[in-house]
Amino acid sequence: LMLIWNIFPSFFALWISLFDRFNFIGESRFVGLLNYEILWRDPLFWRALSNTFWYVVLTVPTGILLGTVVAVLLNERIRGLGLYRTIYFLPYITALTAAAAVWQWIYHPEFGFLNWLLGTPGLDWLHTPDGIFALALAPLGVQLSGFWAGPSVAFTAIMIMTVWHFLGYNVVILLAGLQSIPAQYYEAAELDGAGWWQMQRHITWPLLSPTTFFLAIIGLIGAFQVFTQVYVMTPTGGVLNDTLTVAMYLYNKGFRDSDFSYASALAVTMFVIILALTLIQRRVLERRVTYEH
Repeated sequence: LMLIWNIFPSFFALWISLFDRFNFIGESRFVGLLNYEILWRDPLFWRALSNTFWYVVLTVPTGILLGTVVAVLLNERIRGLGLYRTIYFLPYITALTAAAAVWQWIYHPEFGFLNWLLGTPGLDWLHTPDGIFALALAPLGVQLSGFWAGPSVAFTAIMIMTVWHFLGYNVVILLAGLQSIPAQYYEAAELDGAGWWQMQRHITWPLLSPTTFFLAIIGLIGAFQVFTQVYVMTPTGGVLNDTLTVAMYLYNKGFRDSDFSYASALAVTMFVIILALTLIQRRVLERRVTYEH
């Protein structure tokens, strides 16, 4: 099954990326690396890649940090602990498509709950292409544009929804890591006069590093392939392609434009980028992981 559904399609994608608009029922012209040369000069690809970069950089660390805070709190002995754990996990078991559709209404400019809560009627969260860094620094007289303007307001809204949706998954994994830490360490630290914050800093965080390392690797791989929530909430890729991701661009090229060769070149390129970033991340972060208690 792995050979049929994973390995063979991967090599076949590499093969058809070497043709000019590969035709499954007719002859296609072999062009070698031409699709990759076109991709290198494609401004829309670089736009999608920069958007995806901001998505990875902002959602993965934020999700792990919030998940750690919530997991530490839920690991305490409090009344109704099981109920709280269920509440935090519910968003994750909700279909991502349905969750994205609900958040689309939350961000609605006229009837959305968020505008009602903030008192900003008419603010169109999902159709505002301005970069959040540029908006934040504009009152200080700092002008930012392009990549340095940061992700758009629309894309940031999608990121917030994503962190909310996957928070439950991170919490469950981190809770398992917390409960694997022997209680004797905390008891010994308490006898030595350590406070709650000192125990979290010198015991919990170092011994939780294998779990956070795992979440960082899985989070990077998953975040780089973000598609569903972006497609549901901004089907056109935003006002100025400000929410277009590499996976969404790949989908548009393959299934909207029927250019499977170029889409395959995008897929192969994305695979190489994810592989390289994963290896770098493993080399850098694994040195700081404490595997033994």
